[in-house]
Amino acid sequence: MNPRILALDVLRGTAIVLMVIFHFCFDLAVFDYADFNTASDIQWRIFRAVIVSGFLLAVGMSSYLAYAQQIIWRKFFRTLGLLIISALGITVGSLLMYPDKWVYFGILHFIALALLLSLLFVRVPRLSLVLGVLIISSYFVLAVDMSPLWHWSVEQLSIPERTTDLVSFTPWFGVVLIGIYIMHKNMFGLDIKHNRLTGLLSYLGRHSLIIYLLHQPILYLGFSLVGVSFD
Repeated sequence: MNPRILALDVLRGTAIVLMVIFHFCFDLAVFDYADFNTASDIQWRIFRAVIVSGFLLAVGMSSYLAYAQQIIWRKFFRTLGLLIISALGITVGSLLMYPDKWVYFGILHFIALALLLSLLFVRVPRLSLVLGVLIISSYFVLAVDMSPLWHWSVEQLSIPERTTDLVSFTPWFGVVLIGIYIMHKNMFGLDIKHNRLTGLLSYLGRHSLIIYLLHQPILYLGFSLVGVSFD
């Protein structure tokens, strides 16, 4: 098995496992089985940042792998269309589950946009690295972010200020750009071995989208049924 492909699937698989854990804990708090706050507690914010970083590194890496040499537009638009439809499904589902803080630009929405923009950079990986570092540095050092645009959107579009998932362009597109360079330099997972653990994570990584779409409704239903059983 190609070690680069295995490493990419393992990265996605690890990120999806961590996301399921995160959402399980999020639901614990939602259903009052725990009193932590995954949106504001620093340890949960760091945990979420690790998860999002894993997914977005994988976006940049897979974009370079798929499109640096040749872009097959039919395949690209099929992938992009699937992401957009899935993102819209998340929006509709979140409206039903969390009507006061539904998802209008979460991780899937961002990935769809990032995948489209990544096409501008897959053939200039060194520039991609420089811009990625600049975007991330500007966010943490100069506090350059998209807050003004977000606040304008909240006011003008009547979207909720509170949302269960919001991924901003800065610093996160910088992570995608760095993922492009990592795959270009073949820096990730060169010596990764196929074993039971990596095989399982690789399998989950290859099916990460369907797991992402289904895991939270299943968790939510499970917690709801448990709550009814104790009433």
